[in-house]
Amino acid sequence: MIGALILLAAQAAPVAEASAPPPAEADPIVVIGRRLQAITVSVGQGPDGKWYCGMEETTGRLSLDKKLCKAVTKCVRKGALDDASIHACVSGTKQRLMRELERERARR
Repeated sequence: MIGALILLAAQAAPVAEASAPPPAEADPIVVIGRRLQAITVSVGQGPDGKWYCGMEETTGRLSLDKKLCKAVTKCVRKGALDDASIHACVSGTKQRLMRELERERARR
């Protein structure tokens, strides 16, 4: 059975900025956050029953891309079928991923 291909124009919730951020173009977290907002994720189920995920763009971080694909796939498997319901389902994950990046930056 071929599952329908679900497209999601992923829109991340706004990310809180630090009190004195460097110029937005130079801050990697801001760049990654913008990429995360603009990414389109495609999720589908093949005839073999396996779920597949693809992205037209990348955040620039493979681990982040994988986590985003996993989150969107999980949402679709749970029944989120339109952009609004997928966005609502995955928005918390995106916020958590951005917080992880911010903590990683603070440790450096």
